[in-house]
Amino acid sequence: MNLLSNEKQVLEWAKANSRLIGFTGSRIEAEYIWNPGGFINQSYRLSDGETVRHLKLAQGERAPRLKQWAMLSEHLTSHYNAPRLIEEVTQEIIPGYSYGLVFDYIKGTPLSSCSNPNAVLEHVLQALNRLHADQELKKGAGAQARSYAETFAEEYIARFEEDLETIRSEKQLLDFVTDDALDWFDSEVKTLNLLVHQQPSFQKQAMDTVHNDLNWQNVLVEENGRFWIIDWDDLSAYGDAAMDNSVFLWPLYRSKDWPYWKERLLELEGRECFDRMELYFRAKLLDDVIDVLADYVEAEKLPEVKQQTQQQAKEIHLRAYPEYLKRYGARRG
Repeated sequence: MNLLSNEKQVLEWAKANSRLIGFTGSRIEAEYIWNPGGFINQSYRLSDGETVRHLKLAQGERAPRLKQWAMLSEHLTSHYNAPRLIEEVTQEIIPGYSYGLVFDYIKGTPLSSCSNPNAVLEHVLQALNRLHADQELKKGAGAQARSYAETFAEEYIARFEEDLETIRSEKQLLDFVTDDALDWFDSEVKTLNLLVHQQPSFQKQAMDTVHNDLNWQNVLVEENGRFWIIDWDDLSAYGDAAMDNSVFLWPLYRSKDWPYWKERLLELEGRECFDRMELYFRAKLLDDVIDVLADYVEAEKLPEVKQQTQQQAKEIHLRAYPEYLKRYGARRG
């Protein structure tokens, strides 16, 4: 994949469709937005020197998720501070990416980089609580009813298994990961899957409307304190509120502030949701052990961002692996 070539093709498209996306200036530019969390979709910052837009492109198998976002965009913008949709893109701008959306570009700071995230946390948590009970979104969001155990397996177990296949296929790139460690990762994935299917609260039907990827990078905060929730690709009408809450509050888990947020969660979401979060927290930490290794491998295809992606992935893995061992048991084998 050649990002420089992709930027050029996106720029040509933006110039040809400048009025459609609301540009009036002549100094049109297109710049790839690096996503350290993976390369499934591609995003670009478009500008004419005055107006700024965000273009998000999806490959064919991911297009239905963006189409769902487009269909529900007005509701998401008015109720959950999602970026305003400007235009749908139905032509292939770069090879393999057959669909896309153009949004307002949010000039905010990720919550992860805010000096005082506590000022925003409560507001986002309340928005999440409203989202989880939002019946209006169920009318348009495509999803199949399933158990909480099945939603967990779809979100984490299936991804871990796919990641491990990718990792093993290019094991020679990962000189800091041993074969014994990979075997142990396999065993941990099986253990998690077993625990989820044994816990009674996971056997009930999943009925929550969820964002499904609400990490602190996906909450942007402006200088005036207004927050935006971005990346609604994985919105599901029948998911698990425990997933959203565990990802969003992961940076606070076991911190000095955790007792307070634990009580807030119990008030907002109830005991059963909170009980499921313990296994979600465990999976989130294992995700930092395994998924980043797959990102490390996939970065080989993108030389322009290879070094920074692999450096960050390695740092996350080497920090998370010993932490996981400390929390959930000494390594076997």
